[in-house]
Amino acid sequence: MKKVYLVLIAILSLSYIKVNAQVFTQGDVTVMLQPSGSHDTNNCSTMGQLFYNITVNNSFIGDSVKIKEMGSGTFINSAVNSTGQNPWIMMLPVYNGFGFATDDQVSGGVVFFGGTINKVISGTDTVYNIGNGYVIPVPNPCQYANMSGKVYVDYNNDCSYNGSDQPLVGVGVSVAETLNSPAMTSIGYGTTSDGVGNYTVHGLQSWMTSALITIPTNYQFIFPSTFCSPAGYTISSLPQANLDFSLQCTSLMDVQCWAGSAGIVRPNQPFMLYPYVSNTGCNMASGLLKLVLDANVVYNAGLSTNLPTSIVGDTLIWNFTNLTSISNGAYWNSFMSGIYLTPNASVNSGDSLCFRVMATGPAGDVDLANNDYTICLPVVNSFDPNFKEVSPKGIGAAGNIPLATNELTYVVHFQNTGTAPAINISLVDTLNAHIVPNSLRILGSSHTLSPQWLAPNVVRFNFNNINLPDSGMNEPASHGYVRFSVKLNPSLPLGTQITNRAQIYFDSNPAIPTNIVLNTLANIVGIDEIKDDGLVNVYPNPANSSITIETLQVSSIEILNPEGQILKTLTQTETKSSIDVSQLPAGIYFIKATSEKGMVVRKFVKE
Repeated sequence: MKKVYLVLIAILSLSYIKVNAQVFTQGDVTVMLQPSGSHDTNNCSTMGQLFYNITVNNSFIGDSVKIKEMGSGTFINSAVNSTGQNPWIMMLPVYNGFGFATDDQVSGGVVFFGGTINKVISGTDTVYNIGNGYVIPVPNPCQYANMSGKVYVDYNNDCSYNGSDQPLVGVGVSVAETLNSPAMTSIGYGTTSDGVGNYTVHGLQSWMTSALITIPTNYQFIFPSTFCSPAGYTISSLPQANLDFSLQCTSLMDVQCWAGSAGIVRPNQPFMLYPYVSNTGCNMASGLLKLVLDANVVYNAGLSTNLPTSIVGDTLIWNFTNLTSISNGAYWNSFMSGIYLTPNASVNSGDSLCFRVMATGPAGDVDLANNDYTICLPVVNSFDPNFKEVSPKGIGAAGNIPLATNELTYVVHFQNTGTAPAINISLVDTLNAHIVPNSLRILGSSHTLSPQWLAPNVVRFNFNNINLPDSGMNEPASHGYVRFSVKLNPSLPLGTQITNRAQIYFDSNPAIPTNIVLNTLANIVGIDEIKDDGLVNVYPNPANSSITIETLQVSSIEILNPEGQILKTLTQTETKSSIDVSQLPAGIYFIKATSEKGMVVRKFVKE
């Protein structure tokens, strides 16, 4: 793998050096690559960042520039000419041109960075196939050198690989370096032995004071430390070769069991559980492997692999034979089964499903503690932190709202659940045909945003340079939102449905669609039964702090919100009354007056 990587870098470096000297032009747009970077000697690494120096001739106020990936069209960055500068000159960072490289990647005094090919769009001009590769000079890079050796079974105990000795494949080799760098006190590496038992670790040489090279400690059960195969090598300089682990067999063995899965389970969703048993040792081991099922799962034998020898109640039992760690040259020679299980409908999010795995083997087993293993899998269910909500929400699945409703308020929530800060986030919302587009008002947002109309009914909310932390680093700060209102077209008929959803873009990742919110214009009992017989008069309308109600003979008055919920109930004894509405949020409300003649509803607006 290392050789392939170096060849790839060499091929790419030729094109990168060529690209750095290029200027890309189309029509009024000129793009020049301008990389920057910094080398940290103490950390032995280089940070790189690519910028596009863009010039737009014949520019004007409101002119825009967008950077997108070629092919996928994924949004990278954008800018708007807000001053009318002409020619318009800007420097935009290319977020998929950001790079980090350790000094062992330095070649010829430089380190190479690069990403996808991009395009720059300004009006009718599009500059295609803009390079996204660059080099950063690295003065005095840290030095690296190799540690290498071989892992094998030394059958003739002569501390040398020869004759019938058996190389061990896939054995983990760990290196822990102690450093005297001002920025680093230690660093670790890991690799595995290859098909002939060889391993190589490319370690840091510049700041190293010592290094410890080891293989897994459970080898010491079976292959005790000897003069020619110590438990580990401690070295103080690089390079180092012939750090061999010449393992010499004993009659000891260690049978152990375990189980693996995807890690989480969901109600009614099938999953696979993989119980297995293995033996660390030269001699062969035989015995029984048992799996005790959780009571809340259903076992499907038809979709499982390596079926059990027998089943007793909730326990699956297998016979295993002739397991040895060095069979076929590999360390782990295991017996494994794949069990197809489905949680039943009684499990809920927050529960756990637990399974017990047990193994019995030869009397010479040196560690019985690892013969009994329990795995508990948490039950989860779907939850999307990127969602949309509407107010009024409405009643029932159809989101029924009164026919008189003339305004809706939407909130789009988003959260960065990735593994790094989100540099740019944008929300694209296509408004329903029943909404008046130019009525949109932004009511609030979690971070500074820049709105942009992409079409008469398509709006994009740009959170540029938001640098939203990921939820693993700072969960409370990983959330954001935008809240806005829109008015409905007048005279919409009964039964009209208004739907809405948003597309959320985190940097150059594909869009994440939110849920669809739905409202339906409907007859809401107690609100739309309006009679115009002059029994009730409400003023002022709109109102700020109070309203006056003039009535004839009514028994009661109720104030309702658009969902039909009763906010206040009054027993009317006067023909003219003043009611305090200062505590009501701004919006539409209804006065319902009841008399012996029937019911009358009047609408008023609280500003």
